[in-house]
Amino acid sequence: MKFSTLHTHTTFSDGKHTARENIESAIAKDMRSIGFSDHSFTACDPSYCMLLEDYPRYLSELRSLKEEYKGVFPVLVGIEKDYYSEIDKSEFDYVIGSVHYIVRGGVCYPIDHTLAQQQTCVRDAFGGSVLDMARCYFEMVAEHTYLARPDVIGHFDVLNKFSYMPESDDRFIAIAEESLRECLKWCPVVEVNTGGMARGWRSNPYPNMNLLKLVRELGGRVVLNSDSHNKDNLDYAFPEALEYIKSAGFEELDFLTEGGFEATKII
Repeated sequence: MKFSTLHTHTTFSDGKHTARENIESAIAKDMRSIGFSDHSFTACDPSYCMLLEDYPRYLSELRSLKEEYKGVFPVLVGIEKDYYSEIDKSEFDYVIGSVHYIVRGGVCYPIDHTLAQQQTCVRDAFGGSVLDMARCYFEMVAEHTYLARPDVIGHFDVLNKFSYMPESDDRFIAIAEESLRECLKWCPVVEVNTGGMARGWRSNPYPNMNLLKLVRELGGRVVLNSDSHNKDNLDYAFPEALEYIKSAGFEELDFLTEGGFEATKII
């Protein structure tokens, strides 16, 4: 089965390689297509994202590459829209909706960059309550999905990246499942994301298996994305992730084309 990824970062945000380098790597890996989704501008923390003045150049360069590779290799122009961003969706082929920050009391807390930052957020913003932080995060994900109406829900439970969250706690599970149920009302496509695996933090993709099974039970669909920040990781652990998806009961994987999402039988 030929793979694709819609979640790719370049030097326009916090990726290590240019868009062209990523395209050439995808071709060398015999992938079926690639989509770019650099981080939208977040004023609370501009260190990982595109600046507003970068948007025109980002769109111009990617559209030019899309045209250059037309008929040779499909290139899609997307963006990863953060909760704390505003964009014109019409400029992009697709939008991934993600939450990377919690802002409380005027302080911006990154929630998936380092374990220390996540722990600081729990301590300083939520009085040491991991469950309160989780509730806030998952409520933001649901609100973001409702307001932004993205094409793909990005790394739904990325809060679990550092194994600091109580994933097996029934209260935590209920919070996450309530959010997922709400999200799927507004966006039926959830990404299975191997980014945490590539960075050595997770042994399985996001979302965890219980949540992935719930996506299937609720009639949601899945795309397989690498959340790659390095051209060598565009298809990181995809064969393993495909088995993970199959074990959750999915028989089809979605791929985005110029004509929209197309379901492909998993073989």
